[in-house]
Amino acid sequence: MHMKISGLIIVSLLLIPQLVVAEKDEPRRVSSPENRVALLELYTSEGCSSCPPADAWLSQLRKAGIDRQQLIPLAFHVTYWDYIGWQDRFAAKRYDERQRTLGRVNQLSTIYTPQFVLDGKDFRRYDSFTADVFAITKQKSTVDLQLGLSDRTGDNAEIELRADISDSKSEKVALFLAVVENDLLTEVEDGENEGETLHHDYVVRRLYGPHFVHKPENRSMMKQLLTLQQDWKQDDVSLVGFAQNLNTGEVLQAVTM
Repeated sequence: MHMKISGLIIVSLLLIPQLVVAEKDEPRRVSSPENRVALLELYTSEGCSSCPPADAWLSQLRKAGIDRQQLIPLAFHVTYWDYIGWQDRFAAKRYDERQRTLGRVNQLSTIYTPQFVLDGKDFRRYDSFTADVFAITKQKSTVDLQLGLSDRTGDNAEIELRADISDSKSEKVALFLAVVENDLLTEVEDGENEGETLHHDYVVRRLYGPHFVHKPENRSMMKQLLTLQQDWKQDDVSLVGFAQNLNTGEVLQAVTM
C-alpha cells in the first residue's frame, strides 16, 4: 500500500528551536540524556513512487542540524516493492519483519510505505509533529543507555550498548544497535521511480538485536562485532542504540554517536 505524503514537506521544518550541530571529533562513548529521546522510523522503498517526498523530508531534518538529544531518525528500506522492477540495494527482509511486528502492535490492518513510526507508534498527525516530539522529550527517561566503541582494529570495531532499566516499569526491555549511513544517492533505472536520482539519509545499513535486559537484574550489556563494508563512506556512518518494550512497541530511550 502506498501513502501520499506530499504535504509533509512543508510541515515542522523548525522542529527544534535550538539546534545542536554535530562535533567533528566524536567521543568513543556517549551516554543518553536525562530526558527521553524520540526515535522516528521511516519505512520506505526506492520502488515506491510516494516515498521520495518522505525521504527528502528526512534529509531536511539532517540539514537543519537536529538536536540528537531530542530526536534520532532512522530510515528502514523494505523489500516488498522490489517485484515491480527495481531492487532497492538498501532493503532487507528483516526491516519488512520489523515493520510488520510494529503493525501488529499498532493493530494496523496493513503495512504501507512511506510509513512514519514515532516511538513505536504509527504516526500520521504531521501537523502536530513538533508538539509530539516535544511531549516525548519533556519526559524523564526511565532507561539509561551508554553507547561506545570498545575496540577498533582496521575495518573491525566492537560496539557496546550498556543499559540500566532500574527505573523502568517494564519487566523486559529489548536493546537494538543500528548502523546508519547518510548522503547516499541512487540513480533508479526501472520501476515506479525510473529515471529519478534519489537522495537518502539516516539509512539503516545493519540492525542488531534484540538483546534483552530483565528485572530484577536491571543491567546488561550488548556487544556486537562490526566489520565496516568497503561501500560504506566511513565519514557518513553513525551508530544508534535504542531500548524498546516489544510488547507495547514503545521506545524507552535512544542514543547516537
